[in-house]
Amino acid sequence: MTTRPIEEHHFELLVASVRDYAIFMLDPAGHVTSWNAGAQQIKGYRADEVIGKHMSIFYPPEDVAGGRPRALLDAALAQGRVEDEGWRLRKDGSHFWADVVITALRDANGTLQGFGKVTRDLTARRDAEEKLRQSEENLATTLYSIGDAVLAADEKGRVSRINPIAERLTGWPEREAIGRPIEEVFNIVNEETRAPAQNPLTRVLGEGVVVGLANHTALIARDGTERPIADSGAPIRDARGAIRGAVLVFRDVTGDRRAEEALRRSEESLSATLYSIGDAVLAADQDARVTRINPVAERLTGWSEKEAIGRSVDEVFNIVNEDTRAKAPNPVSRVLAEGVVVGLANHTALISRDGTERPIADSGAPIRDTGGATRGAVLVFRDVTEERRAGDALRQSEEKLRLMIASVSDYAIFMLDPQGRVASWNPGAARITGYREDEILGVHFSRFFTAEDVAGGRPARELESARKNGRLEDEGWRICKDGSRFWGGVVIAPMHDTAGQLVGFVKTTRDLTQSRQSEEERVRLAQAQEAVRLRDEFLSIASHELKTPLTALQLQLRGARDRASPIDEGVVQKIDRATRVGDRLAQLIEALLDVSRIATGRLTLNVESCDLAEPVREVVERLGETASHAGCELSLTVPAAIPGQWDRLRIEQIAMNLISNAIKYAAGQPIDVSASREGAMAVLEVRDKGPGIPEDQLPRIFERFERASSTRHYGGMGLGLYVARQIAQAHGGTIVGANLPEGGARFTVRLPLVPPASRTVQ
Repeated sequence: MTTRPIEEHHFELLVASVRDYAIFMLDPAGHVTSWNAGAQQIKGYRADEVIGKHMSIFYPPEDVAGGRPRALLDAALAQGRVEDEGWRLRKDGSHFWADVVITALRDANGTLQGFGKVTRDLTARRDAEEKLRQSEENLATTLYSIGDAVLAADEKGRVSRINPIAERLTGWPEREAIGRPIEEVFNIVNEETRAPAQNPLTRVLGEGVVVGLANHTALIARDGTERPIADSGAPIRDARGAIRGAVLVFRDVTGDRRAEEALRRSEESLSATLYSIGDAVLAADQDARVTRINPVAERLTGWSEKEAIGRSVDEVFNIVNEDTRAKAPNPVSRVLAEGVVVGLANHTALISRDGTERPIADSGAPIRDTGGATRGAVLVFRDVTEERRAGDALRQSEEKLRLMIASVSDYAIFMLDPQGRVASWNPGAARITGYREDEILGVHFSRFFTAEDVAGGRPARELESARKNGRLEDEGWRICKDGSRFWGGVVIAPMHDTAGQLVGFVKTTRDLTQSRQSEEERVRLAQAQEAVRLRDEFLSIASHELKTPLTALQLQLRGARDRASPIDEGVVQKIDRATRVGDRLAQLIEALLDVSRIATGRLTLNVESCDLAEPVREVVERLGETASHAGCELSLTVPAAIPGQWDRLRIEQIAMNLISNAIKYAAGQPIDVSASREGAMAVLEVRDKGPGIPEDQLPRIFERFERASSTRHYGGMGLGLYVARQIAQAHGGTIVGANLPEGGARFTVRLPLVPPASRTVQ
C-alpha cells in the first residue's frame, strides 16, 4: 500500500481526535508519554494525570503481581508487536474488557524508541457474547434436566439436537448424529411385525401436528439393542407459527435422554497501529474529502486508499437507511459543522463500491488542532452483521427454548426464583397440576407439596440439596389444584449467572402415579407368592411334627377309655379330661394353619352371640394345672357376663396364647387375668410379674417368627402373638403389649361388641 506524506502535526491531530480508541505512546520502560481523547474517554484519566505513569496502572492487581505488563512489553519487543485481550482498570477502579495492541517503535538505526499502544473497549461485545452463552447454558440445563430422551430435527428432517439419554438409547454419539437423517439415527420397527415403523417426525413436519408413537414400537440402537419406546413428537414453531423443526420425546421402560449443542462466534483480531485497528477508520479534511482510510475501511467501502484520498466522503462512504432506502445523512457533515461527536442512526447500511450492502454502526468525531479548531473529522465504523447475528441467535435460542418447553405436554417444566417462587409455567405443568399460568406465577412451589411435607420442611430441603449437589431427583406425593394427589417424579437443577450466583432453579415434574400403582401391584403379587410359600411350610410342620404324635396319643386315650372299668369313675374322668385336652390340641394345631390363611387373606370368623367371660374362664380353668406346675398363682376377674358377637374359638385362641405366654415367661410369679366392658368395647387384659419385654423388642413381638427371648430358654415358634393380633384385627379390635412400671408385662385386647361386617383378615 502506498501512503502520501502528511504533516506530522496533522497525523497527531488525527490520533488525538479518535475517541473510540485509546492511542498513546510508552517510553522503553513502559511509562506513558502521550495521551489522546479516546484514551481519556475509555480509561478516565486526563493527560496531566497519567503522563509519566507506568502502564501497569491500567492492569488489575493480580495481573501486575503476575508480571503481565512487563511480559507484554517483552513480547512486543521480541516480535515487533503483540495483541492481547483482558480486563483493564479505569481511573475510578471499574473494570472493562479491552483489546490491546502494543507495537515496538524503533528509529532508522533499529534503536528502540518506545512503544505504541492501541486499546479498544470491547465490554459491550463481550456482554452480548456472555448473554448468548448464558442463554445456551439455560437451554442446555433445562433440556438436560428432562428425564426422557429428547431428539430434535430441523425442517429437513436432519438431527439438530440429541441428549445423553437419546445417545444411550440410539447408540449414536451427538457428534456423529447431528446432520444425519432422522430415520438413520431414530431407527424404529413394529415389535410384532418387525416391519419398519413410520417415523413420527415425518408427519409432524408434514402436517404440523403432535403425533404419538404407535403401540408396539421398538427402537433399534446402533449396536442392535432393541428397546420398546413410547411418547410423542411435536412441531417447533417460531413466533409467526411457521414450523422450524420438530422435537421427539421418547423413553424406554426406565430411561431418559437429551442433547445439547453450542453456538460459537469467531472474533476478528486487531492490529497494533492505526491501520491495524479492527474497525474501519476514515479521516477527512475540513472540506469533507478523504485524507486517510485504513485496510478495514478499504474492504468495507470497496475503495483502496490510493483511489479514495481526495474524494468526497459522500462518494466513498455511501450510506442509506435500511428501511426507507433513502440516502442517510453523512455524520462527517455534522461533525465538521458542529464540532461534536455524532453517532450513526439506527438502521444505517453501507453500500460498497461493488454494491455490497452491510449494516454498520459507530461514530464520527472532529479532528482539532492545538487551538481547538476543527481541522477535519475521523469516522470509525464497523460491520455489525455478526453482532446482529449474535442478537438474532440469542433471540432464536431463547425462542427455541420457549417453543421446545411449550411443546412438551407430558412434563411440568417451569422455573423457580432463588426463593422457590414459580417464575414460568408450561402447558405440561398446567395439565398435570391443574393450575393456569396466571394463577400460579409468583406462588411458592410448596403449594404442590402435602401438608405433612410442608410442615416437615421438605420443599426447602429439596432446594438446598439441589443447590449444594447441582441436581436433585425425588419421588413423592404432590397436590393438584383440586386437592387430588399424584405420585410425582421430580428433577430440580440450579441455574447460576456468569459470576456463579444462584439465579433460580429449573424444575421438571412427571406424573408417575400409574407406574407407582403398577409397582405396588407387583409387590402385592410377590407378597402373595411368599404367603403361599409360608403356607406350605406351616402345613408341612403341622402334619409331620404335630399331627402324627397327637393322633397316636388320641388313639391311645380312646383305647384306655374303652378298657377302663366303669366302676373306676376317677380313672374314667381323668381319661375323659385328657381326651378333651387332646381334642383341644387338635383344634390348636388347626389354628397353626391360620398363619397360612392369614398370609393369603383367607382367615375367616364364625361369629356368634356369646359371653366373652365364658371362653376366658374355660381357658383359665384349662391352664390352671399348668400354671400350678409352673408355680404361678393364676387369678381371674370378670363381671357376671360380657355379651357380644365373636368367634368363640378364636377368642379362646387369643386367651390361650396370652395366658400360656405369661405362664412360660413369668414362671413362679402371679398372673392376673381380667375381662371387662368399656362402652362399646370388651377388654381382655393379662398381667404378670415376670421379667417383662426388652424395650427394643416391643415394636416387633407381634410379627411372624419374632420372639422376645431365645428359643433355647423358652421354646416356641414365635407365632402365638402374631396369630392373636390377626384375630383381634379381624374382629375390628386391637392388641398391645407394654411393660409395667413395677415390673412384668401387660397385654391388652380391645374388641368391639359387634365386629365389622367383613369377617376376613386381609
